[in-house]
Amino acid sequence: MVYESLKRPLLLLLRAPHEPPQPPIGSAHSLRVEKPSARYLTLQLIVHFASIGAALVFELVAWRLSPTPAPTAAMAFVSGGIVAITVLVMLLRYFLIRLDYDMRFYLLTDRSLRIRRGALAIEESTYTFANVQNLSLEQGPLERLLKLAHLHIETAGGGAQSRSTNSSEGMFHKGRLEGLDLDKAVELRDEILRLVQTYADSGLGERGSRAAGPGVSASELQARAEVLQALVDEFRDINADARRVRTERGAPPRA
Repeated sequence: MVYESLKRPLLLLLRAPHEPPQPPIGSAHSLRVEKPSARYLTLQLIVHFASIGAALVFELVAWRLSPTPAPTAAMAFVSGGIVAITVLVMLLRYFLIRLDYDMRFYLLTDRSLRIRRGALAIEESTYTFANVQNLSLEQGPLERLLKLAHLHIETAGGGAQSRSTNSSEGMFHKGRLEGLDLDKAVELRDEILRLVQTYADSGLGERGSRAAGPGVSASELQARAEVLQALVDEFRDINADARRVRTERGAPPRA
């Protein structure tokens, strides 16, 4: 297939990683690697080809209805060039859509979630379940028709974002698992909710946090210490990933 033969050269040209991201913190045996549904790729391609097809039809109709009594060779050449460029853009966009689909990874453990997406601009973010504030499913008309859903996750502590805005939304770190099968999206939502409740019942995270006092058991303190250590390890992983990406792209590493 043409796409498969060009995929690796395109990734090399874009300097994009070929392999999935490193697993986030959590037990190795609990790791799950999820991908968007194949129907999500189908939906994106349908929208893409429909929009390009509409543009081609518009160009051909405009050329046909031109007020020029008899189309000249120069006009035909220009019109043919416009159509050729449109077709080229259509093919290029097709490859980028396929690459974007192949480069989407959702990695889950019993402690956290890591999302990587993009081929031109690579985005990788990690969410710790102890800080989850909200989970929601989103479906549009086409997603309902194809039984797809997008899973949204919000965690407390937006970092730099919270310093750049005065709105309450800036206090949240938001992620989106796009194009999941509806059954898979519901399963992942329920699983994450179960893990969040586990942390809340242990007195961890924003929902169930409370100051340590005489009534806090040794097991709760140990659990909190483990989560804090997990957060430290996660920050180290993120810093290492950032250094690796900068090195692969030729940028000088930061101190």
